[in-house]
Amino acid sequence: MNTHVEPLVSVTDLTMHFPIMSTGVMPRRIGSVRAVDGVSLQIHKGETLGLVGESGCGKSTTGRAILQLLRPTSGSVRFEGVELTALKGRSLREVRSRAQMVFQDPYSSLNPRMTVGEIIGEPLRMKGLPKEERTRRVRELLDSVGLASHHATRYPHAFSGGQRQRVGIARSLAMSPSFVVLDEPIAALDVSIQAQIINLLSDLQEEFSLTFLFIAHDLSAVRHMSDRVAVMYLGRIVEVAPVDELFGNPLHPYTKALMSAVPIPDPHIEKSRKRVILEGDVASAAAPPSGCRFRTRCPLANAACEVSEPELREILPSHFVEYCCETCIAA
Repeated sequence: MNTHVEPLVSVTDLTMHFPIMSTGVMPRRIGSVRAVDGVSLQIHKGETLGLVGESGCGKSTTGRAILQLLRPTSGSVRFEGVELTALKGRSLREVRSRAQMVFQDPYSSLNPRMTVGEIIGEPLRMKGLPKEERTRRVRELLDSVGLASHHATRYPHAFSGGQRQRVGIARSLAMSPSFVVLDEPIAALDVSIQAQIINLLSDLQEEFSLTFLFIAHDLSAVRHMSDRVAVMYLGRIVEVAPVDELFGNPLHPYTKALMSAVPIPDPHIEKSRKRVILEGDVASAAAPPSGCRFRTRCPLANAACEVSEPELREILPSHFVEYCCETCIAA
């Protein structure tokens, strides 16, 4: 991967705030949930960037805001050199056809009243492709995801969870995108099926020259799929590094805690290694802590962390860490 080439996706200071409204006859805004608060990312053509963090940290909201399924409160999202936040209507739809999403829940993301062929072919129909060409393309996509052509006439309820996710993946590929956001695509599947979907995605990435944002909480899957990994905590990115570097040399205290929870197959190593247990709960995104957002749970926190605003800095080549004092990465 050549990092000197302009990235396919470039996200700068992305924020997504949701209003908190008072109750009553005349509700008014009394605050905001700062779900995403100043996220900056770059994703290069052909790579997979893993995005990990605890539930509720803003991972899925970030993915939806990048694709403009949620209009960001502020910030910049450039895709193929085009500023998406400045587009509306047809212009946005045309660009977004090259940037698709695979959703977490294969049961609720498919219309139960449409056949699989209609679901996959719907974007092609909206684009104006003739029926014969749509039928041929649907068959090709079904074959690509490991389903048979006769499955096109069936309805979603006739399929297992893994098969439904394959349908969702086929639908996302219908418009020949260059970028796909994978929003926890294996989280709702049985463990026995998860590896099949991960391998399928890897094969499709190579076959169709795809670029992925892989959102997940399964660190083993992230390690298998990703070229680089970004770690998110309470709406902010706290560490970004190549996958082997991040797993082998985590620097941020939060990343160290996440990595210490990853199971190791060797029972001797698993028994002897040190676990990092975080105390307390994640702070509310409606009232995040001052200074470093992780300080309320950080075992290294000191007085400076309450007032110093962390910055994402390059500590090692291609290894970025958000920290507010040298203590954060010295331990």
